[in-house]
Amino acid sequence: DMQEGLWEITTVMKMPGMPMQIPPTKTTQCISLEDLVPQTQQPDQPDQQCEIANMTTTGNTITYDMVCAAQGNTMKAHSTITYSKDQMQGSMTATMEPSNMSVSYTLTGKRIGDCNK
Repeated sequence: DMQEGLWEITTVMKMPGMPMQIPPTKTTQCISLEDLVPQTQQPDQPDQQCEIANMTTTGNTITYDMVCAAQGNTMKAHSTITYSKDQMQGSMTATMEPSNMSVSYTLTGKRIGDCNK
């Protein structure tokens, strides 16, 4: 079973046709059994508002849809995340509107300690 606590999550973003590799981003966040969705908010979009829908849990795997809005753009995404005791991995595919650009994300994470209360 997944251990609740402070997790470090690394997100790698890939965009088709992008000549340069975008550097991975690392975030830390408290993850609990009640809040299993890792934050994938981009640091350059602090005003981004996201809503989670259609979340299902099967064993150690969660799937969910996410819609985010920022600066007049909308991102629609579908994610699958699998947790083990102290590690996680997952993927997300997203479409940006109105540009209709596709983006894929790979997420990996590890538990690094307890959360500050």
